[in-house]
Amino acid sequence: MDFFFDAAQKLEHAVAYEQIEARTLDADSQAALASPSKVEVFFDTQTDRSVLKEMRSEGRPVVTLAAPQSRASDPRAASKRLTANSIHLAWRASGRDLEKAEAVGDAELVVEPVQPSPKADRKVLNAARFDCDFLESGNLARLFTATGGTKTTITPTVQDAKRGVRTLTSNTVVAFFVRETQDVERAETQGNTKFSEGDRNGESDNAIYTSDDATVRLRGGEPVVWDSRARLKAPSIDTNADTKITYASGRVQTTYYSQEQTNGATPFEKVKSPVFVNSNEAEFRHEEGLGIYTGEARAWQDDNFLRADKITVRGEQRRMEGEGHVQSALYRARRRDAGGAQQIVPVFASSQRMFYSDTDRLLHYEGAVDIKQGTERITSDVADIYLQKEQSEVERTVAQRNVVVTQPGRRGTGDRGEYVAADETVVLTGTPARVEDAEQGTSEGRRMTVYLRENRVVSDSANAAGQPSGRVHTVHKIKKQ
Repeated sequence: MDFFFDAAQKLEHAVAYEQIEARTLDADSQAALASPSKVEVFFDTQTDRSVLKEMRSEGRPVVTLAAPQSRASDPRAASKRLTANSIHLAWRASGRDLEKAEAVGDAELVVEPVQPSPKADRKVLNAARFDCDFLESGNLARLFTATGGTKTTITPTVQDAKRGVRTLTSNTVVAFFVRETQDVERAETQGNTKFSEGDRNGESDNAIYTSDDATVRLRGGEPVVWDSRARLKAPSIDTNADTKITYASGRVQTTYYSQEQTNGATPFEKVKSPVFVNSNEAEFRHEEGLGIYTGEARAWQDDNFLRADKITVRGEQRRMEGEGHVQSALYRARRRDAGGAQQIVPVFASSQRMFYSDTDRLLHYEGAVDIKQGTERITSDVADIYLQKEQSEVERTVAQRNVVVTQPGRRGTGDRGEYVAADETVVLTGTPARVEDAEQGTSEGRRMTVYLRENRVVSDSANAAGQPSGRVHTVHKIKKQ
């Protein structure tokens, strides 16, 4: 070691060579520096004694900051290790407490919990440069600013299949530390931010990661989060690493890469084509394939759609639900025109609530149900639409409570109505069921079959066993000659 003194014999400068170790004394967070080559130390001689002012080192020095002694038993306490090609340390005027640190060239900061636990994480920050600020005393870190392209790796200290390695990359990152424990409280990234954990990925201009809730908040530059099922885009996205839940707000746009990726939860016909869902807010539970979309929600594929105040896509249950002001065009119907030729028409339905079950190939509507199929219309309190197994075409429809069936010139009412697509009939039952025909007159009975493509109504009033169960009352209109 070489020592240099001023004219008053005050220590002004010192140089140490090869395998140097230096450490502070009597600080809450003990600081130490180790260097394989050279360390220069500078002192302030403007007082009555030499006071430590700066320390510089090159050749990949390492600075360690121990966990606070006052929190030695705190499981949240953490130590730090800073490594770089060169490090510059600056002390406060007292010469006792660190004020700043600069680490330049392939810099790395490791934040290590003192006690491993299922909730504790090891954080590694890599960057071209770190600029570090410390609190007033105790060598306690306040914040570290990393620049020049950064990478943050967060690894659970206890291996857990549900908690994977998280990675954040960005142009810059500022890490803020908890005063008492010296663990990272939050990290704020800026510029070209990317996040990944297993199957889940995210991008935005900026982000904030908070340790307490393991949440990455993506902001700026059209944030997006995606996994193997879907892609979620919104002005504001929060994705939680522990719960594997992503929340989005603003105008949320979701793309399921194909109907297959919903596990059949949506009643759209093209299995390999994408499914789109837009809403004001969304919650996506990645492990369950559950998507909850609220506020002007709309799901669609090509011309088929569902609108509602809230749409829920349940991948595991292969089910989709709509709540509030439901409007849909999810299936089609075959019908014969006046010449007997078949044509396919879309079916529009509205209600207060609905659900689709892929297992049962069932669409269920309830609350002010209104179904329009070409020129025909069915209204009721509840309706179940059974779809064909391979196609999004109606097989039969069962409407119940306050059923009204209308078509040009004819109106039928009953307690229950069943539409069968194969023969295009509606079977109305009630006490009584009633059909009004503008030309033929009125018929009433317990059961009536309306042939939608023929000018024919059959009143048989049979019960389920085929036995007569009531009278038939008919009023015919006589055409004037």
